[in-house]
Amino acid sequence: MLNQTWPSSRHRTSAQLPGPVGDLIPVTPEQSTALREVARVVSQRLITPHFQPIFTLAPGEVHGYEALSRIIGPTVFGSIEELFCAARSGGMLSALEQLCRERALTTAAQFGVAERLFLNVCPAVLTDDHRPGVTAKLLGELGIERSRVVLELTERSLITDYDLFGRVVDHYRRQGYAIAIDDLGDGFAGLKMLAQIEPDYVKLARFLVADIDRAPVRQALVESIVSFCQRVGIEVIAEGIERQEELDYLAAVGIRLGQGYLLGRPAPHLVTALPHQLHEQGLLLQGQFVW
Repeated sequence: MLNQTWPSSRHRTSAQLPGPVGDLIPVTPEQSTALREVARVVSQRLITPHFQPIFTLAPGEVHGYEALSRIIGPTVFGSIEELFCAARSGGMLSALEQLCRERALTTAAQFGVAERLFLNVCPAVLTDDHRPGVTAKLLGELGIERSRVVLELTERSLITDYDLFGRVVDHYRRQGYAIAIDDLGDGFAGLKMLAQIEPDYVKLARFLVADIDRAPVRQALVESIVSFCQRVGIEVIAEGIERQEELDYLAAVGIRLGQGYLLGRPAPHLVTALPHQLHEQGLLLQGQFVW
């Protein structure tokens, strides 16, 4: 974490990180620069949220928003993923996630978001060194009900203790939060996580959604996932929809919720309606287009 004490530089011959058993692991100058940049972003709170809408495919209303973090100003990182990767390697992931969560919730409250708010959370942060009650306290101050918050579990790190992970998720569910699994089909352990925690939502990875209208093998896989989720009461969100043909297919197989550039891009403001061209083409109704 940011307040972790490392050996002072006069006792080292090069930049070093603490290893898992107390040993010091040398880092390259590039890694050292990245770690300093993570510390700067966190200490100066250089994060701003963008919100991407999640639509019901019939009748095309906003179901919720995923909060996505962006770095404010110039940075050495080419993407937000690089920032999170560096934060994880330097022991600052929890502090960074807490900052992102605070900025997302505060901005959502300012916008008056009444729909569900999806917040990305790394499983390792939930089970390691999160600070109990911090998010709940902030929600109370902002007047946001916990039932509107969906903790979207990302796979930035491998889960090593599924029993502990399950207990932690159950704790948050008892507190009133909903649970989602992000990027199902594109990660280490999506299916195992699905079976272990029985989430409220699963989000199909872009890998499964891209060009699915002309990919019979992935069609069979997606249809199996949809059938399973319908059977056990899990909502499926198709993520990364970019083409009309993808949208047509996904609606036809019974997927009720969608997200992607075709429907609405992440923005610093709230996107509240489908793009005009989709309204002109027709509305989705019960899994079929009405023209």
